[in-house]
Amino acid sequence: MREALNAQKQIIIGGDYDCDGMSGTALVLYFFKEVLHYPHINYIIPQRNTDCYGMSVELLEEYENKRRLVRTHYKNGQPIGGIALNLHNSLFITIDNGATIPDSVCDFLHARNTRLILSDHHHFLEDRIPKCDAFIHPLLNDNHPFKGISGACVGYLFMLAYAKQHKIKMRLDHLQYMQVLAGISTIGDMMDVSAPYNRQLLKRMDKTLKTNMPASLQAIYQAQKYKNPYKLSTLAWDVIPLINAVGRFDGISGFCHCNLVVDLLATQQANPAYAALLVEANEKRKICVQSLKKSLETTQKNKLIYTGGEVPRGVLGVLANQLLENEGVCIALCWRYQGESVEVSLRAKEGDLIVLFTRFKEMGIEVLGGGHKQACGMVFNNDADFNRALEYLGGLDAL
Repeated sequence: MREALNAQKQIIIGGDYDCDGMSGTALVLYFFKEVLHYPHINYIIPQRNTDCYGMSVELLEEYENKRRLVRTHYKNGQPIGGIALNLHNSLFITIDNGATIPDSVCDFLHARNTRLILSDHHHFLEDRIPKCDAFIHPLLNDNHPFKGISGACVGYLFMLAYAKQHKIKMRLDHLQYMQVLAGISTIGDMMDVSAPYNRQLLKRMDKTLKTNMPASLQAIYQAQKYKNPYKLSTLAWDVIPLINAVGRFDGISGFCHCNLVVDLLATQQANPAYAALLVEANEKRKICVQSLKKSLETTQKNKLIYTGGEVPRGVLGVLANQLLENEGVCIALCWRYQGESVEVSLRAKEGDLIVLFTRFKEMGIEVLGGGHKQACGMVFNNDADFNRALEYLGGLDAL
């Protein structure tokens, strides 16, 4: 990173489309712009409902061929402007994704003399390390003290380490704002808030939001005409659903792209117009989810409950979360077709969903995906594999 900055190379952040990924992208963008005052910085985030998860050659080619632009902004709810992204001779940094990045993506960037730093917190499968130039991940060390941190927190610690290594003095308000974004990601990604590091981070965030809430977040509360005073305990209902609403419906006509959230959070300055668009997106989300719930059939087998059909990719996790609230259920699942493949979002109250990848492969079921112990995504090649997986899950009393 130091070499890239000294050479005035472009830095490209590759983020994710959930709350963790968007707030993490905003956090790193904020560090480069506000702390380092570095101008040569851009970012990209895939569209959840039209792109695959994470960075892909197809996504990068969209930017290389100028079919997608960076630095677009919104006026009257419509995206305008933008510039082409040059993927050559740059430094590419992922935030909240990269653990399962295909080597073809690494090769694509290296062929353009662009080096690649992966920073992530998701489980990587079969101990595979991608062909990157640097890999920042708390699970690389069995004794790492911060295993349960969010992807944005990985980026936060990365930026702090860089500042410390190169003796960069940070203003207190810069540090506090980065802690706020890391804290939002921790709650939004449902990290274990009882873990020591997460608990301390949320305490710092809570103090900042109580005493000197940044104008960017004040605008979100004001856009909702929120009358109750801020409370940490209600942050998950006050702010995070609005952030997630954009990411979940990104790529669907009538909804904004994730850059709306990133640009709103990458500064402490208020943007009432963008905050209003967040509120609007969340209201649309509520209507869409309620309509889908009425149209879908739900099935329960033992401790498994599932539903699916013609569901936007971004809503799979929402529906799975809501199904998990049913009494006597241990695993909830929502599925959709993508061509001949079956895309699935799983949620669990306890246990480890990641072990299912190994179990399914032992059963001869081809499955791709990743995630966390209580929340993950899977893609099955066909109906037959998916139905075998359903049968297996329906026979479990616990994970």
